Amino acid sequence: MLRALIALPFVVACCVLVGWEADIEVLRRFGTSSVTMNPASALAFLALSVGLAVREHGGRRARTLAAALIAAGGLVGAAKLLDIAAGTHLNIDTLLFASKLGLGYVRPSRMAPNSALCFVTISLALLLMTLRSERAVIAAQAVALCTGVIAVFAMVGHLYGVDAFYVVGALHPVAAPSALGLLSLVGWVLVRTSARGLVAPLSDPGPAGRTSRSLLPAAVAIPVLAGWLRQQGEQAGLFSGEVGVALMVMLTMLTLTALIWQNARWLLAADTLRRAAEAEVAHLATHDFLTGLPNRGHFMDRLIERMNRRPGAGARFAVIAMDLDGFKQVNDRLGHAAGDAVLRDVALHLRHCGRRDDLVARVGGDEFVMLLGRITATGEAAGIAARIVQTLPRQFGPPGREVRVGISAGVVVADRRHQTPEALLADADHALYRAKRAGRGRFVLHDPAAGDPLDASGLVHDARIMASA
Repeated sequence: MLRALIALPFVVACCVLVGWEADIEVLRRFGTSSVTMNPASALAFLALSVGLAVREHGGRRARTLAAALIAAGGLVGAAKLLDIAAGTHLNIDTLLFASKLGLGYVRPSRMAPNSALCFVTISLALLLMTLRSERAVIAAQAVALCTGVIAVFAMVGHLYGVDAFYVVGALHPVAAPSALGLLSLVGWVLVRTSARGLVAPLSDPGPAGRTSRSLLPAAVAIPVLAGWLRQQGEQAGLFSGEVGVALMVMLTMLTLTALIWQNARWLLAADTLRRAAEAEVAHLATHDFLTGLPNRGHFMDRLIERMNRRPGAGARFAVIAMDLDGFKQVNDRLGHAAGDAVLRDVALHLRHCGRRDDLVARVGGDEFVMLLGRITATGEAAGIAARIVQTLPRQFGPPGREVRVGISAGVVVADRRHQTPEALLADADHALYRAKRAGRGRFVLHDPAAGDPLDASGLVHDARIMASA
């Protein structure tokens, strides 16, 4: 695209110069019905386009030549402006084909002051880009956009036949090919710096860039096209002026509404994806990636929330700390992939053993905890712990290499002596340690009255009855 934007003003300039040399009128106008383009304007376009090509494809040594060519294009316009303002009679626009410039024309072919100003500004914009700083890029874009406004006015003036848009007083008007070449150079500046400065939103890969790339061209092209169709229809006598205005308004309104609606759908889809991604990130921040269970941080938040409730706001609650028995052998004999499968299976099992409102979390490698948010008696917590301990032992692995995995648990019922979550979990861990030391595959209920865990091996028989009930 950048090459095409450089090539267009070069081709325009060459065609115009050939047209003046060979007296081919259609080439002087570059195939348009507008006024002829002055040879000096063609030379300015040649200098600018060749300078850009040298800068893009040449080495470091070529940058000086490129800057000189670009500056030369601007100097052509500056000389014309000086000639108009000060009356210096430099006549830079008659240096070539002087004998042909006035022949057969009501108004002698001269460089328009609008074109001369644009050559100065676009040359300045191209030279500012060589500085590469952010401020220089923004300045280059701003100057280029000013040039583009003048060129767009000229193009619209030619399209609608409004002389005031491209003629300054009695001076020569801006030719349509000149406006086209200037717009091409402005487009090169904006595309070349699309990732920076004022036009950065256009290159954004997200919804902002997609929306701006869709709406901005339409906002320029649709009103121009609708107005031109109205003008052509009125001139052809197809409808009156009032009908033409109504048709132009309706066409513009319907087209822009359709574009805005489509962009709204894109934005909604992007926003839906963003919300889903945010929800996924939030889930990963509070849940274990392997098992899908809440992690330690989430469990602590829920435990603190439960402990901060007023004493009369609900029933008692308990915590069960659990640790797998024989899990190390799974990793050693079957590999870590098998170990991950065991952890996922255990997580599913613990969910089934708990009640709907209970919270199961993975807090370590093979360590789990369960928050029983509401119990009516200590035996209720013991019953759930017994169900977990007695129903979990399973064989994992292929025949001949099976590994038996069980679980040990420590149960603590919260009371007033547990002022912090850490104190409550310390009692649960102490009870779990006693269960491990007592032979594993069992649970121990913390006895707050004795200040030491109570070996619950004697309660296992009763717990089995509750689990089977």
